Amino acid sequence: MKKNRPTKLLKSAVILATLLLVIFYQKAEAQQMFVDDAAVTTERSFQIETWYGSRESWFLTAISPVRGLEIGTGIGVDSRDGFDPTNWILEAKFVPGDLEATGSAIGLAAGALYNFDGEFEEFFAYIPYSRMILDDSSVLHFNVGFDAVREDDWQYELITGLRGDFGITDRFALLAEVAAVNFGDAFYQGGLRISLVPGLLEMDITYGEGFRRQETAPGFNIGIAFTPDRLW
Repeated sequence: MKKNRPTKLLKSAVILATLLLVIFYQKAEAQQMFVDDAAVTTERSFQIETWYGSRESWFLTAISPVRGLEIGTGIGVDSRDGFDPTNWILEAKFVPGDLEATGSAIGLAAGALYNFDGEFEEFFAYIPYSRMILDDSSVLHFNVGFDAVREDDWQYELITGLRGDFGITDRFALLAEVAAVNFGDAFYQGGLRISLVPGLLEMDITYGEGFRRQETAPGFNIGIAFTPDRLW
């Protein structure tokens, strides 16, 4: 019974943190989208982001100690099984250019997932590329990389994806993406981004399914993010 206590405490902490964010930051860029952008959080600041999904949910934190570098960690939970914690993640992203200043940027991201027994379960790495379009009102993002998952043996997968963030007004954008694993298992996701406090608090509401009829991932997701300005 004592062995389960840390897991129960961690589960409670994750739920509490998620609820606090929802309550206090209802105006929240939330990266529940599969395709990542070639940008990092504000230099010498941090970001807190979380999203609830019908299949899985995440609570993530990230910090940018120097220009172009973002380091993050967080916890994933199974939304279908009482919010039980399933993984924790360590990840880093390096983007030397400034997307908004130059109109395009390219970077490198990598991360590792562990279960709560401390076992290494997954490693991924990809190249994100982003480009401003439509008089800089919208952005296209492209990712290519690989994912290594440890099951009975290591399984390696090629991951690709294309996403568009199409600005409607200063506070609203339409999101749409398609992604695939090994050019076979593909899915789409789309939704709306709401920016009630530009540059600080944003919310994404999205829904996606696989192109195969039996595949329901990624399902419904609602995410928020809090990104303060430079702090030191």
